[in-house]
Amino acid sequence: MRPIALAVLVVPLVAAGCELTPRQQCEAPFRADLRTVEAELRDTRETLQRGFRLVPASSEIGLHHCVRPSGFVSLCTVEDGEPMFDKRPINRVAEQAKLDALDSERARLTASIAQCAVQFPE
Repeated sequence: MRPIALAVLVVPLVAAGCELTPRQQCEAPFRADLRTVEAELRDTRETLQRGFRLVPASSEIGLHHCVRPSGFVSLCTVEDGEPMFDKRPINRVAEQAKLDALDSERARLTASIAQCAVQFPE
């Protein structure tokens, strides 16, 4: 049998094995949103912990801040060859309100995923 003919026969079988179950179809949009919310939660917690927000530097002139792989923020210049950021003050009350709203959204998404498990038990 030719390799192309064999591939034509095998591909639909493999694709059929990759189909999502009804439960997975139900959970998929909630899980995608949950990943986004959890990333925002991490970012907001880091911002609150630091006490300032890092925004991409608007110019290469002068001293800026670089984030080291360990998460440590230090001064750097364009010669360091790393992405540079500037510090911006934050409104702690607004950041805490954002954190609270994200926590509520995470709870809602988690409950929706649990509802999918009830609706489509495996």
